[in-house]
Amino acid sequence: MPEFVDLLLPLGERNIAQDFFSNCFYQHTRLSNDAHGLHVPGRAWSGRDFQVCYSLKSVERSEVQTEWPWSIRHCATHHAFDVGHVRTTWTVVKGNRVLEERITSATSGRAPPEFSSYKTIEKAFAAALSTHLIMIDWSVENWRWYINFLEDKFREISEGAISTDADIPMSPKETEDVFALGPRTNTQNTNQTRKSRAFSFRSAIQKTNNMPSVAEVLPPQQFQINPRSGKKQPLPPGVSTASPQVSKPQGLQHDIYGQPMFRFRHLQDIQDFEESANDTILVLKLNMSICKQITEFYRSLFENKELPQIILDECHESMLRFERRVKGVISHMDSQILRVEGLLRLIADRKTLLYGLLEFQNTRSNKLLASESHKSTRKMERVTHDMSLIARETKTETVSMKIITLVTLFFLPGTFIATLMSTDIIHWDNGKKNYQPGAMHVYLSICLPFMVATFIFWAAFQWHERRKERRQRDKAEAEVNLP
Repeated sequence: MPEFVDLLLPLGERNIAQDFFSNCFYQHTRLSNDAHGLHVPGRAWSGRDFQVCYSLKSVERSEVQTEWPWSIRHCATHHAFDVGHVRTTWTVVKGNRVLEERITSATSGRAPPEFSSYKTIEKAFAAALSTHLIMIDWSVENWRWYINFLEDKFREISEGAISTDADIPMSPKETEDVFALGPRTNTQNTNQTRKSRAFSFRSAIQKTNNMPSVAEVLPPQQFQINPRSGKKQPLPPGVSTASPQVSKPQGLQHDIYGQPMFRFRHLQDIQDFEESANDTILVLKLNMSICKQITEFYRSLFENKELPQIILDECHESMLRFERRVKGVISHMDSQILRVEGLLRLIADRKTLLYGLLEFQNTRSNKLLASESHKSTRKMERVTHDMSLIARETKTETVSMKIITLVTLFFLPGTFIATLMSTDIIHWDNGKKNYQPGAMHVYLSICLPFMVATFIFWAAFQWHERRKERRQRDKAEAEVNLP
C-alpha cells in the first residue's frame, strides 16, 4: 500500500516534531473475482486479499529522560491477508522492540489458542484479529500511569498556591534594618540554564545585595515532617508544631513572611503541563478513532458476500470477542480523557489563582518597599537637618578664620621686621647703628636651604598623593569594565 509510506514520515529523529499527531487508517479490499490484485501462484498470491495500514501512539517510559521519564511513541502497522491462500503479512515499524517481542512471544510454541495455528484460513484470520489486539492494547496500556504522573507533578508544583496565607502582617518585623547594607555578593560567576524542568519553584524576588537574611529578620523558624514525602519543611508564621501541620511543596523557597514565593517561571511550568495534557487528549482521541475504524472495517468484511463462508462461520465468535475487547479499550481511553479534562480544568483554575498570587505578591512587595522608602526618607530628613546645622556652624567658623587671617596678615610684616631687628645682624649701640654682614650671611645660608627643602618636600608629597589617587581611579575603572 503506498499510503503506508505516509505513516512512516513522522518517524525518525527531528528537532521539531512534524506530522506527529496525524494518526491515519487506510484499507484496500479486493475480494471479488472481477476486481482482484496481482495473481502470482508461485508466490502464493491469489490476488483476492485485503490490506490495512494504520498508526497508533502510546506513552512509554524513557531511561534517558530522568526529569520527565515519559515519552509519546509512534507505531506504524501494515497488514495484508490473502483469502485465496493461507498467507498473512505484517509490517510493524517502531522505535524499539517492544511490539516485536510481544508478537514473537504470542506466536511462540507456548502461544495462546488464537495464535496456535496458521494452517487454515479461519485460524489465520482469528490470529490476525488477535495480533491487531496486541497493537491496540499497547496503545492504551500506559496512559493511566502517565496521567498519574501528570497529576502528581502538577500537584507538587501548584499546591503552594493553595497553602499560601494572604492574611499575614504587612511587615515581617518592626525594624528599620530590613534593607541594611550587607556584604556585596559575587556576581561574576553565574551558571544558569533556562530549562532543566525539575519543576521546582525558585524564588520570585531574589534576595538583593543589601537585604539581610531571613534569620536576621524573623524569629527562629519551626519545621515539620511532611507525611507524604518524609522531608523536613518550614511552617508558616504563627503556626507551631502543636498546630495542625500544613504541608508545603518540595523545593519551594519562602519569602521573609514564610510564604511560598512565585515568579513568572511558574506560569510557564503550568503552561507546559497544560500543553502535555492537551497532547494526551489529542492522542487518545486519535487512537479511539483508529480503533473504531479497525472495528468498522472488519465488521464490513463480515457483511461482504465475497468473504469465504468458512471465515464467516468459524470466526464469528472471534469477531465478537475482538469487538468487545476494542470497545473495552475505547471505554478505557474515554475514561482517561475524562481524567485529563478534569486535570485541565484544575490547571485553568490554578493558573487564575497563580495570576492573582503574583499580583498580590507584587503589591505586597511594593508596599514593603514603599514603607522602607518612607523610613529611609525620614532618615534622610534627619541627616539633612544635621547637615544644615553643621553647615551653619562651618559658616560661622569660616568667618572667624577670615578675621584671624586678616589680623595675621596685618601684623605679619611688623612681626618679620621686629624678628629681624631683634637679632645681632642690626643693632643700635648708643644711638649708633651697627650692621653685621657676617651674621646676615649666616642667617641666609641657613634659612634659604631650609626654605628650598620645604618646598621640595611639599611638591614630592603632592606628586605622590596625585599618583596614588590616579592609580585608585584606574583600578576602579578596570573593575567596572570587567566582562
